[in-house]
Amino acid sequence: MKTSGTRSNYDRNIYRKETTRDERLRIVTLRDHLTEKGAPTPWKEIPKEMGVPWNTCRMINLRTKTQGSSSNRKRAGRPPAFQEKDIEKIIEYTIRDRNTRRMSWVDIRDNLGLSCSSRRIQDILASRGYHKRTPQCKWGIRERNRPKRVKLCQERLGWGYDEWLRTVWCDESYFSTAGFGSRPPVIRNAVEEYHPDCLDEVWESGSSRVMVWGAFCRQIKSDLVFVDGKVTINSEVYTVQILDPHLIPFWHKTCERYGWTQVVEDGTPGHQKHAIKLRMKNEVEVLPWCPQSPDLNLIESLWRDMEAYLGKRYGRIADLNVLKHAVKEAWDQLGSERLDELIKSMPDRLSAVIAANGGATRY
Repeated sequence: MKTSGTRSNYDRNIYRKETTRDERLRIVTLRDHLTEKGAPTPWKEIPKEMGVPWNTCRMINLRTKTQGSSSNRKRAGRPPAFQEKDIEKIIEYTIRDRNTRRMSWVDIRDNLGLSCSSRRIQDILASRGYHKRTPQCKWGIRERNRPKRVKLCQERLGWGYDEWLRTVWCDESYFSTAGFGSRPPVIRNAVEEYHPDCLDEVWESGSSRVMVWGAFCRQIKSDLVFVDGKVTINSEVYTVQILDPHLIPFWHKTCERYGWTQVVEDGTPGHQKHAIKLRMKNEVEVLPWCPQSPDLNLIESLWRDMEAYLGKRYGRIADLNVLKHAVKEAWDQLGSERLDELIKSMPDRLSAVIAANGGATRY
């Protein structure tokens, strides 16, 4: 026999947790239903049905009758340290400019005059998706060139796949014996951090570099042209070593195969003066292009592909002649599928530049 003032074994074994809204509504509904049926002890039936202590069921029903709602009472606790307006103020200050985005958590706190830990500032920003991240490395774009980039892209938005197929993409890049931009991870344990095989060595002196020129159109790639990295590529050098012996013959080759093509060259000083005269003499059709737009010149993506290939395969090449052979190997392994993929990306590249108002894009 159960003694007065003690709970039943059934109530003691029920797992205690806060009831959900659906559970509370079901308890009230069951109480009304059992009362209508004339059940003598509804509070004994409901706990068995719901798995909730009888006193909890009784208090839910009482609260519904007195307050008109079965919702749980709001729990007391420490008020939040920052209101929504304070959080918005912290975020607004942090993303104000390039300097505030590079501040430490401590500097942000001190500059705003907040009395909290720096970790609290970090947690607030993290809750809104702001974290310390490695910045993307992109070519700088001067403010005066941004409207030019937008105008160029707007003029070419109507171009389709066929127009871009008939474009010769060409440019120069540098490769160095100091290493490559892509540095793949190494497999090591914790104590091998400074093992010679696990280091990416950087040399202050003794490194050499070579300039490489290349071009492609549709599925045709030109031969690579190597120029001593110490040579300044002015208009005369570009005309004598690249334009006349290589670019113009390659352009003629593409015209013979595809009927008509146009050349994309950036607006560097080396592509002016003597080069302009030679292009006019040979009636080379040059597509007007905007300066500081490597994200729109498809061959820049091929240079990055080659850097990644060389970094993964060789890591570093100290001998200049071996480097040239490796660069040619990387160029030769670029397939027609990759070239076609880049050509198809041109509409997206144009749209991205317009959306960025002429600023940097992911390309």
